[in-house]
Amino acid sequence: MSSENLTTKDNQLFTWTNQEADDYLFATYHICTPLNGEQAAFGIAKEQSVCATSLATFDITEDTKSFAAKVVSVEPQDFNMVAVSPLYFLNTSVYGDSLGKGEHNVYRVVIAYPAHVFGNRLTRIWNNVMGEIHRLGFLSSAILIDVDIPNRLAQQFIGPRYGIEGIQQTLGFSHRPILCRSMRPANGLDTNTMLAINKQVLTGGFDVIKDDELTYDSNRSPFADRVQRMVTVKKQVEDDTGERKLYFANIIDDLDAALPMLEQAQKAGVDGVLVSSYIQGMSFISEVRQRSDMMILAHNTCGDVITRSAQWGATDGVMAKLHRLAGADLTVGPGPIATNYQNTQSNSHFIEACTSVLGGCKQTMPIIQGGKIPDELNNYIADLGSANFMIIAATWLDNHPEGIEYAARCFREQAG
Repeated sequence: MSSENLTTKDNQLFTWTNQEADDYLFATYHICTPLNGEQAAFGIAKEQSVCATSLATFDITEDTKSFAAKVVSVEPQDFNMVAVSPLYFLNTSVYGDSLGKGEHNVYRVVIAYPAHVFGNRLTRIWNNVMGEIHRLGFLSSAILIDVDIPNRLAQQFIGPRYGIEGIQQTLGFSHRPILCRSMRPANGLDTNTMLAINKQVLTGGFDVIKDDELTYDSNRSPFADRVQRMVTVKKQVEDDTGERKLYFANIIDDLDAALPMLEQAQKAGVDGVLVSSYIQGMSFISEVRQRSDMMILAHNTCGDVITRSAQWGATDGVMAKLHRLAGADLTVGPGPIATNYQNTQSNSHFIEACTSVLGGCKQTMPIIQGGKIPDELNNYIADLGSANFMIIAATWLDNHPEGIEYAARCFREQAG
């Protein structure tokens, strides 16, 4: 649509008047605008729901108006937001003159969306709470900071098959973080080299090996052959060590390639797959959940364009909650998590989204990555508030002068 509904006409239809809270999904935004905060909030509510409440030659029924989003609250904030996007106003004969010459102010806006619009469709939720908000010319900054999903709506989503508890039960422990190495080099390797590297990683004590998100089906490493042989090597290490191990295969690709690879992975006995909602769509996670019994790792590739900015997009916590509803067993945390640059509030929001009550959904396991080393394990546990997470580590192992297997053993000994 991308309308500029900034008139006050019919604002009463978009105003929260103590409706039944369980019938609505509540989305919270931080916005920066030169407009009055309430005017901007009503503009968002109109844009992201019915848009028009009257037509010149047709009657709009009262039932249709029940689809209108409601402005619940508009609160001025005392912090600054960077003007990420240049403003523009549709000063046309259609919309009339818009006043956008005021000082930029920041507001916390809560908008309630009728839950009956969504059913159990995540794409619809995402389309409503994000949609074309960032296209609205009267917003210079806008970020979706939270979604509060009513229990009756959350109950319609099946959530993860395994979740934290199921993954830990499969591996046979819960007292320490799960250790995983992602394939390096990410692409260009032949399958024989991949097998040799991964065998050393698992023999050294790591719990999980996974393809990188850039490890593709290729002439050097055909997917169907690779997953079969990887599972064989993994089982050999399990027999040698007496420990359960996991292998995750990458199926981030076009739909006509990803679905056959999903079937091949399932047939080969692969434990889990990498998917990306940011590339393949939120509902692709749910499709994988329905079509297989493998664990699902919701990867962050292409995600930081939405989540990294504190001024634009949506938070990692919002995305973790949606990934969990979709059926992801594991999801990647914010880039700075468990580093010197972390934001503790952002961390807490992300962990809460993974683990708090959400209908009947099991808890999603958080993943941390990026230069992780064994000497910092206790700090990572403190940062996340428990040992219920997975670490993806590669560089420290790869650069150890004693080799990958020795380095994996050192990491494992530190983990306990």
